[in-house]
Amino acid sequence: MKRISLSFLVILIASLACAFKKNPAYRQARINGAYAKVELHIMDDENNVVPYATVDVFMGMNFRPKGYWIKGNTNSNGVFLVEGKTCGDEIEVMLSKEGFYDSKKKMCFATMGAERDVEDGKWQPYGEDWKIELRKIRNPIEVTSAKLFIDIVETNLWIGFDMLAKDFVRPFGKGERADFEIRAEWDGKPPIGSKMCYGELRFTQPIAGGCYVKKVVESSYPYVYEARRNDEYTVSGIKVVNRMGEPGSTKIPFREDSILVTRTRCAIDELTGKLKSATYGYITDFMVSPSWKGKCTLRLFYVFNPTPNDTNLEPKR
Repeated sequence: MKRISLSFLVILIASLACAFKKNPAYRQARINGAYAKVELHIMDDENNVVPYATVDVFMGMNFRPKGYWIKGNTNSNGVFLVEGKTCGDEIEVMLSKEGFYDSKKKMCFATMGAERDVEDGKWQPYGEDWKIELRKIRNPIEVTSAKLFIDIVETNLWIGFDMLAKDFVRPFGKGERADFEIRAEWDGKPPIGSKMCYGELRFTQPIAGGCYVKKVVESSYPYVYEARRNDEYTVSGIKVVNRMGEPGSTKIPFREDSILVTRTRCAIDELTGKLKSATYGYITDFMVSPSWKGKCTLRLFYVFNPTPNDTNLEPKR
């Protein structure tokens, strides 16, 4: 109890210190804005400059009606200068160009724990550089993709899931071949009263598995273009905790800044013992949560290329 009280006190003091920051210019800048100067450097996914991209910058805050736009294009070196007074503590940059996925990046000068100083009516540092990635549209193909919210018929039981069929394998669904297995555990209580609910996903076939890959969060297509055959697919399973009472993290490891690239349906050469063929995909979201219907609900978002040895994972939109 003392530890909890002490932690709460520390958080409270830090919050009050932030709220009553000594610099009055900082408080005024949060409300009325201050001058900002940012040099944007726009690069593609191969670190080449992107000239003549369309740039739209909103000098304001989403939840406030005031604000204005700065618009233009990057120069021949992929550079665009943003200079002007903010209408609060945020600016938002939107980028577009034919043949590229749109990108967007928001900057809050007063992010909790990373507050910026204000000097002479200017956000500090004044004149900083931002590098933003504008990703090329490469080779989109038809793939199997799914955003599923489905009930898990039985808890505490490993059930195979077919990414091509978008369903559990028989007799629990219409699937024919399991790419991985899913198990859920739950205390049976409704969402408000539940204190224990978690989901597990595991790969059971030899040399099948996953590997984590970082997302490009500012892009409208933040995921991988293709899987790599020589990656180490060593992630054999994950566990996601959705309620208190069960040890483990409540954060999904690949939902915010990364995804899980999968290798399944593996065939091994009997003579060499090496991988002969496999199918690839990626999972962007996996969660099990209690529902009011008396069952656990599975949330599973993924992309799957069913063609053996085709590593392209860029979906056609």
